[in-house]
Amino acid sequence: MRPFLRRRAAALATTAVLAAMGSLTTAPGAAADDAGPWPGVEGAVLTDGGALTNPTTGRVLHVPNVGAYATWAPDGSRIVSAWSSVRPNGSNKIALPPARGMRTSPSYEDLTFWWGGRYVVFSSGGQLAYGPSDGSYAPGPLLPAALEPADVCDTDPTVNPQGQVAFERGAHGCRDNGAVFVFDSNADTVKRVLTDAGQPAYSPDGTKLAFVRTVDGAPQIFTANADGTDVRQRTSGPRLFANPSWSPTGKRIVFDAHTSRSGDDVHTTEYVDLATGELTRIGDRATGSNPSWQPLRKNGTARVWGADAYYTNIASSRWTWNTVGQSVPGLLNAKSAVLVNRDDPAYALTAPALAGKKRGPVLMTPKTGLSAPVKRELKRAVRPGSTVYLVGGTAVLNGSVATQLKALGYAVKRVSGADRYATSVAVAKAIAPSPKYVFLAGGSEYRAALSAATAAGADGAGSAGGVVLTNGKTLPASVKAYLNSLNPDKTMIITVGSAAAYALTHGNYPRWPSTYSYYPIAGGTDAAISVGIAKFWWIAPESTALAYSGAWRDGVSAAAATNVFGPLLWTARPTLSSEVNSYLLRESASVDFTAAFGPTAGVTGAELNTAGAAESAGGGFFAYHPYYDGIVPAPARPSAFALGGDGPAAAPAATARRSGPVGAQPNAASLRTLHRQ
Repeated sequence: MRPFLRRRAAALATTAVLAAMGSLTTAPGAAADDAGPWPGVEGAVLTDGGALTNPTTGRVLHVPNVGAYATWAPDGSRIVSAWSSVRPNGSNKIALPPARGMRTSPSYEDLTFWWGGRYVVFSSGGQLAYGPSDGSYAPGPLLPAALEPADVCDTDPTVNPQGQVAFERGAHGCRDNGAVFVFDSNADTVKRVLTDAGQPAYSPDGTKLAFVRTVDGAPQIFTANADGTDVRQRTSGPRLFANPSWSPTGKRIVFDAHTSRSGDDVHTTEYVDLATGELTRIGDRATGSNPSWQPLRKNGTARVWGADAYYTNIASSRWTWNTVGQSVPGLLNAKSAVLVNRDDPAYALTAPALAGKKRGPVLMTPKTGLSAPVKRELKRAVRPGSTVYLVGGTAVLNGSVATQLKALGYAVKRVSGADRYATSVAVAKAIAPSPKYVFLAGGSEYRAALSAATAAGADGAGSAGGVVLTNGKTLPASVKAYLNSLNPDKTMIITVGSAAAYALTHGNYPRWPSTYSYYPIAGGTDAAISVGIAKFWWIAPESTALAYSGAWRDGVSAAAATNVFGPLLWTARPTLSSEVNSYLLRESASVDFTAAFGPTAGVTGAELNTAGAAESAGGGFFAYHPYYDGIVPAPARPSAFALGGDGPAAAPAATARRSGPVGAQPNAASLRTLHRQ
């Protein structure tokens, strides 16, 4: 069970509230050891207020825009502190909105990133809360009321890679001594694991806990296994220790050390080596409280391409879908396939949405029959007896295509209309007869339409809407009739681009209420529109796809390969479009993988490197992975796509159930309400 990582249809209930190509050894990512998720490379030590101390030299830098309770994203790419998130240099500040539904006035205390950086968990007035790391909607309570009674005080949350949240729980307004409890978000349970303990901190691999326990009147640092066994004291003596945090390697624990509770206190930042027990001071004096060690872990970039655009299309399928009878970690099992005319973008624009719903690749073939590469790829990836969908009538893919498919043992279903517009309606109906959302995009604006189709297919088999096309600023009769058959109070209408918004708002829909709402996504460039769709539809995605705005075939391949993983972003040449770069900087806490589709004649190596630097802690902390012909090289595909056979790993549905689907409150700036005359 998983939560929704995109803006979803539950919002419909109330719209009124509303870097260079090359080998791995020469790529910039090879500058540092590939740490992966565990262990990590140890960076600088951060303390509240933005002091950044080199643990070896003691040199201190100050990061602007950092407040209290500061801590690092799992890859070291962002710092979150009270009310905001910034890059390691203090730039690209994101404001975090106040939490809703809390018992007291919302605050941000004891922050930590959760689920690979997609969310932040924090305490607010003795209650645990969580929300998206990109600030895209207001956080809410983490625990249901039954698991967090009003008379307890929950603070100091810490998380492990399995999604569990350990925290300190005290009673009677935090006046009593605390204990450490663990919330299992998969099982919706809370269990005590340590008594007389507080300020827990999970080790990077989640197998151990550091915590504070008072001995002879002085708080000391302890460790234990994650289940509370094998308790070991790590500090001793009369000094007072607090706020433990693990180094990224898991070999050291950094903490605050005090000589006294009075005004003559000497406060230092120190760490203990778990192998030797030796304590080491970081710098001469503490520069702030609440130390945390920057984890420098590599993210990934990739290029998926073939000898030409048609082989890139085959490569994208091989990159995403298992061979029949095999199961490779990170690849999916195809249930079907969608075929489009490789020479006619007009009938390919909505196919990725259908492919997301039907769980299969989009393959491009000539009008007159199956090309040999497409035939081989179908036989490789799609079981005989499965359905293959043909988008468009016989003037688009003629009868010989269907005949050849049947000879291969596939069932054939043609999805078509009188023209490209009526065909888009037929595709939308094939996805969801009663849609929860519909994107409206220009039929000649392939970049906007393909980014929208990526979003529409993003929920895979659970997708509940499609993309229908306008003729510039005009609604074709088939599209107008389809929209008129819907209820805008129950179906979210999303326009992509100014022409689509004009077409919608200047149409007449007799069956619609006199006042209706829609969601326009606008932008001055193709890149800006794709980013607008990404911001609207995805909450803190794990991965993104890049395509060159001048290559529609690469865009089809990218949209089909990536739609259940993340958004399709368009870039110009030769440098990464500024809107895309800004988006990746904003989402860097969660995004850990970006794939470019097509050769360097499309997305350049420099652009891909820029993307890698933006999503990571810096230019040296991403690794490039080439997928020529879609073949997965050694090492295997990065963790962003190590998803098993049925879809992306995500936080458990329990958390989504408690607050409604993630993203259930679309950005109010996106909502428009019209009064029909």
